[in-house]
Amino acid sequence: MTKNNNGFLKNSKNDNSLKIIISMIVIILTILVIVFVVTKDKQTNIEEQPIQKSMPQQKESDETTYKKEIKADPEPTINYNELGKNEDLKKTMQDRKKKYDIKNSLDMIVDSNETFKIKNTEISMAEILKQAALKRGDVVEENIGSEKEEKNIKQYGIYVVRPGDNIWNIHFNILKEYYSLQDISMNIKADEPNKMGFSSGIGKILKFSEKLVIIYNLEKLTIDSDINIIEPLTKIIVYNMSEIFSLLNEINYENVERLQFDGKTIWITTDTQT
Repeated sequence: MTKNNNGFLKNSKNDNSLKIIISMIVIILTILVIVFVVTKDKQTNIEEQPIQKSMPQQKESDETTYKKEIKADPEPTINYNELGKNEDLKKTMQDRKKKYDIKNSLDMIVDSNETFKIKNTEISMAEILKQAALKRGDVVEENIGSEKEEKNIKQYGIYVVRPGDNIWNIHFNILKEYYSLQDISMNIKADEPNKMGFSSGIGKILKFSEKLVIIYNLEKLTIDSDINIIEPLTKIIVYNMSEIFSLLNEINYENVERLQFDGKTIWITTDTQT
């Protein structure tokens, strides 16, 4: 009996140990499965997270690109509306005017390859010159970006018409300032005809200047044919600086009354006195 009982006890112990081992294995496997599932979920979340954030990042990138495209739009080289505010622009204009011995009688000096803005109108100097040439019947050659164009850049004076202006007084003010900056005092009636009714030397310069200017209509964006009709703030007067001021530089003011003008050409008569 004793022997049989011992055998029974051994079997019971073995069975219990086996059950415990199996239970532990099941628990371990369960834990491993749980850990695996949790880990996989975390990895999935980590992988999905950048995708969810990528949309606003992409949108922000698109907005930045769009803003850059807006900023990249060409700004007018010279903005008349900013002349009283922009110190750099003011200095640029002062430096350019100084070259021609003027200060206030012209608003801007613009290169032939520049654009400028007045109120809400942006104008290309090249387009104004092209229209003026076609109106005169000249052949227009376009050499955009060529070395020839760079070498042929000229400067033009711009005057914005104000209320009460007339073309004669605008020209006369330029002459008065030009000579005053050379310490030459010009009579305020120097542009008036003499007692015989003949044009004075200054008057002849003013008449000649009318042939060298362009009246441009800012509303119609066209050349105006009648230079005597100049509405305030809707028209500008464009001066060919090289032609007008090269003429003035060649004239000794003491000889200004010897000037002759036939409607097209101006010259100084030769002094025949001995």
